[in-house]
Amino acid sequence: MIFRPSTVKKLLHIQRKMFDLRPELKLHTSMPIRATTLIWRLGALSILILAARPAIAQEAGSTPRSIVFSALNPVVSSFVATPNIGSSNTSSSSDNQWLKVEWHYSVVAPPDAVSPVGDFLNEVEFKVWIEGRDQLDKAAKPGGEGIAIALTGTVTYVNVPKGRDLYGVVYVHPDTLARYTNTRGVEEYLRNFDVHVEADVEGKAVDAADRKKEDDLKWFQQLRAVPGFVYRQDLSPFINANSDQYPAIKLPDSR
Repeated sequence: MIFRPSTVKKLLHIQRKMFDLRPELKLHTSMPIRATTLIWRLGALSILILAARPAIAQEAGSTPRSIVFSALNPVVSSFVATPNIGSSNTSSSSDNQWLKVEWHYSVVAPPDAVSPVGDFLNEVEFKVWIEGRDQLDKAAKPGGEGIAIALTGTVTYVNVPKGRDLYGVVYVHPDTLARYTNTRGVEEYLRNFDVHVEADVEGKAVDAADRKKEDDLKWFQQLRAVPGFVYRQDLSPFINANSDQYPAIKLPDSR
């Protein structure tokens, strides 16, 4: 912890006042120098701790609200049919099934907060890793499982209200699913492929969740990242689907 010069000067002044005792209470001159030094150090340390407490409390009080993923099925993957824009009908073709990845979370006050915080979180960024396979990679064996990859993307929500039933969502195009899978097809995205979602507040990861339980919590970091194929809702045909269920999306170049 770093103190301003003026603060240090005040602390030293208080320390001298504390040890400026009445003559009958002053340290005996025959006391060993090590004992005298120890007493001075303990006194100074106590003063520094007491002075630091208000600063620590103030910092904790300004801590932003935290994101906590649901304990039960925090990340869910499903296939959804492509909607026909301008029509109430949807395509039933299996070739037009998008992958929908939705996550369930809460916005709660941190347990160490000592003062109330607002009813909204200014913004939270969700980072998404969707497991897949690349059979066209030069290192992949012909007819094999392909190289393990992760389709990556982000979505940032703004003015996120406090509450325990909040959701986020991203989508992956059918052609991308067919391109990045193994010989068993796109159904692997529901059967075996995992998904990792991380919540970042003010540039710091505050919580994370997987679709499937993994022994290695950092499994997604070992995959080759393939960005650019995970769409936010406003960049997909599902822009109006359950739009009242998700917070507002931050525009890319908003100031």
